[in-house]
Amino acid sequence: MPRLNHVALTVSDREVSARFYGAYFGLTKRVHDDPHLLILADDSGALLALSVGEVPQDLPRTNHFGSLVDTAGEVEALRERFRADGVTETEYSADGPARVQVLDPDGYRVELYAY
Repeated sequence: MPRLNHVALTVSDREVSARFYGAYFGLTKRVHDDPHLLILADDSGALLALSVGEVPQDLPRTNHFGSLVDTAGEVEALRERFRADGVTETEYSADGPARVQVLDPDGYRVELYAY
């Protein structure tokens, strides 16, 4: 069965996005970097491809991607870190799957959750 391998985003500033996704999502390994495309990886092999361009505006709130963490405590700790760093939170729930959804530097919705 196929499994999700990467997400590709058009961003306004690759380095700003690389810092955000490195700091909060562990995507710190640069596996490809040329003038047109930066690909970041985490320790599990998940990839995020960033290219500079016009960022889409007014995406529906349902357009997002998520990252699974092991515990609700990790969701809470990351939520506090987002808040301390001034990252905009768009949704939060401690009931059912614990989850927090935030905006990245270009306004893409990114979710962290735990079952």
